[in-house]
This record gives sequence, C-alpha cells and structure tokens, in this order.
Amino acid sequence: MVKVKVCGITNMEDALKAVEYGADALGFNFYPPSPRCITPEKARAIVAELPDKICNVALFVNEPRERVEEVLGYGLRADGRQAFQALQFHGDESPQYCRGWKLKVIKAFRIKDQALATRLRGFPADFYLLDAWAPGYGGSGSTFPWSWLAGLDSDKVILAGGLDIDNVQEAIRFVRPYGVDVCTGVEAKPGIKDHGKLKEFIHAAKNAG
Repeated sequence: MVKVKVCGITNMEDALKAVEYGADALGFNFYPPSPRCITPEKARAIVAELPDKICNVALFVNEPRERVEEVLGYGLRADGRQAFQALQFHGDESPQYCRGWKLKVIKAFRIKDQALATRLRGFPADFYLLDAWAPGYGGSGSTFPWSWLAGLDSDKVILAGGLDIDNVQEAIRFVRPYGVDVCTGVEAKPGIKDHGKLKEFIHAAKNAG
C-alpha cells in the first residue's frame, strides 16, 4: 500500500487529524520564507504527542549542515530519542551535501523536462520527491506529465506536485510510487489543513491499488 506524507504541518490539530486518518509521515518545514515554516520548539511539542509509528520529516532548503544539526539536536524527545526520522532537502543541495546523514534522506527535485533520469541516476538519497518545476523553492501546487517518470525506480519515488482528491488515485496507478506527498491540495489556507479534504485524500490514496 502506498505511503502518504502530509507536508507543511504547523499545528497540533492538523498533525493529530492526519495521523487519525492514516498518514504515514508528516513534514515539518524549516524554510523561513515559507508560510508553512515552523519553529523547532513548536515542531518538538507536536512530535512529542505523535505515535512512534509516524515518520517525522524535517524539511530544509539550502541550509548549512550546522543549522540542520542544530535543529535535529533541539528536536530530541524527552527520553533522548530523535524526534525526526528523515530529512528532506528541497533546494539545490549537492550529492556531497546529501551524504553522511544518520537519518534517511529525501531529495526533492523540481521536474522541468523529461530528461530527469540522468540527473537522478546514482544520486545519494534514500528517496526522490518529485515535484513540478516552479520559481523559488516552495511546492509547486501543479502537476507534471507523469509519463516523464518512465524508466525510474518507482520504489524510491515519492510523488508530489498538484496532487488532490480528484487525481491522486490516477497518479498512484500510473506511477506506482513508494509514496505520495500532499500539502496545498488539502489546505484551507497556507499552513492550515482542511480536515475534510485531508481525510478524503488519505482514504483515496490508500484505496488506489
């Protein structure tokens, strides 16, 4: 069954609802220009209330390694365990930058054309989050031709970009990714989830097989 990652979590209620509805992973955005940016303090408080089965993902954009390590260090639970299980790098991070982390690494790529297989081949990341190209470093909120992914190892693909209740099942059946990532498609406004859309999206994704 496909995994569902809900990104842009900014508050406790949205996090708990996502978990209740069946999300497998939650994304916490530490990119200051984003309207979904969250402080390490607030993220830590939310994560402390989540079950261990949830994969908590810390998202960064072109940050020095020291800053990432600082956030991770602050993100320790009271019992000393790490609050995050994966890192998502959503900027122009190099292969060298993406090596050597103790957590799983998700590298985001903004897909502008079909010639992406060459760029991804051998890139040192556990998963590739594939989004449509857009100016800047935020999520695009738009789809791209899924046929461009032909030939990729779909077991490493987390599909993003304009996914919503209406198209997520088609996307999963076409691409057969490891997971899907949703943010704007289930929002009431930037940083705040629409719980009705959130529930419908997760249900649709989980029943796409």
